[in-house]
Amino acid sequence: MANLLSGASGGITRIGRYFTIVSAIPAALFATYLYVLIKSGAWTGTLDWAKVFDGLQLADVALLTILTAAGALAANPLQFMLIQFMEGYWNGALLRPLALLRTLHHRRRYQETEDQIDASAWYLSRLDADHRPPSRRATLDALRADALNAEMRRIRAGYPDGLDEVLPTRLGNMLRRYERRAGSMYGIDSLVAVPRMAMTAQAPELSYLTNQRTQMELAVRTAVLGFVAAVVTIPFMWHQGAWLLLAAVPYAIAYTSYRGAVALAAEYGTAIATLIDMNRFALYDRLRLAHPDDSAVERERNVVLMKILEADPRTREAAPLLAYVPPAQPPEAVAEQATDPTSGEE
Repeated sequence: MANLLSGASGGITRIGRYFTIVSAIPAALFATYLYVLIKSGAWTGTLDWAKVFDGLQLADVALLTILTAAGALAANPLQFMLIQFMEGYWNGALLRPLALLRTLHHRRRYQETEDQIDASAWYLSRLDADHRPPSRRATLDALRADALNAEMRRIRAGYPDGLDEVLPTRLGNMLRRYERRAGSMYGIDSLVAVPRMAMTAQAPELSYLTNQRTQMELAVRTAVLGFVAAVVTIPFMWHQGAWLLLAAVPYAIAYTSYRGAVALAAEYGTAIATLIDMNRFALYDRLRLAHPDDSAVERERNVVLMKILEADPRTREAAPLLAYVPPAQPPEAVAEQATDPTSGEE
């Protein structure tokens, strides 16, 4: 899904607004927090919060502004890598074992939810209609089974359809779910098609997609910086007694921001699916492809189209070939042909 984020961003992101929201604001909050820690005197052993603002000078404000801008500029190109990392694409000898453990954890959770869904559905199917929800005479056990089934389906909605597609993180699994589902009913690969559909979509649709993406990336950036702030707080407050608990504040912000990013990933995935639903025919028109007669033909053609768009060399021998529509003639040319008596002669 990170590839989709990167590919779609080029045509749909207003860099000024995006930079301000996703990069500048979190960087400013993080730099201010570090400034407060440093000026508090906690590192030298004498904690005094009054020092933070008593010695505040214009030079400190200017330096803080410069550091904020520099940090935001330096972190902005890393957003793609941050998304990938938070999705669970962990490489290297140190992170690979952790990725394996987390993937196994989520696979077990995936299988447990499937088992609970099947078991509760089987139990409810054995009951008479008068003794299971939504009947008012439903038994307590039936209500519990129905609630369990609903909760397990909610958890299951955070995973992709295939067990072999499960990733090490919640965010990665939510994005992978929509990455695979969006456009699949039309034979469209969202990773391939969405960057191109972003070039043909209307402004309201792009605005909806961009807003969802910006909110998700802001939550991811806040989660990362919150975790870093929590780690940095520990050595500052290590000898300050109960003030060590201050590290729990940025950690709580990081945790809630991450869970918010997972929820926003579902909204972003819905925006991607909506973009495909509403703009696939505009893409066909832009590529001068004939409209399919039905959904079955559309899926068959899109299998070939996706291979062509991703420059798959195997499409050179692919069949059936895609039918192109000749460009529409301007009204002036049509009127001229209608009035020219020799236009029909060979």
